[in-house]
Amino acid sequence: MKTFLKYIIVILFFGIWIFFFDDYSWSNQIELNTKLDSLQKKLYETERKIKQKEVENKTMENNPELIEAIGRDNYYMKRDDEDVYIFLKEDENGKLIAFE
Repeated sequence: MKTFLKYIIVILFFGIWIFFFDDYSWSNQIELNTKLDSLQKKLYETERKIKQKEVENKTMENNPELIEAIGRDNYYMKRDDEDVYIFLKEDENGKLIAFE
């Protein structure tokens, strides 16, 4: 009976150690699963953005007017006979931002 009690105590101690304190513990597994879920969401969003950009690229390849409009809006490009004026304003942090 005495040896049986020793085995029970050792098994119980081992179970508690594995469940709470080991590298593969219950709390660590929950944390890793949460991290995995957030990374999978980021992956999904990134893949969605990639597909959206691929569609935009295919659209721009066939439409030179769209390329010109994007260049004018985003990169302040101009034609040789034009002048571009950029108006700046400060945001709440004191940083200068351009607006149209």
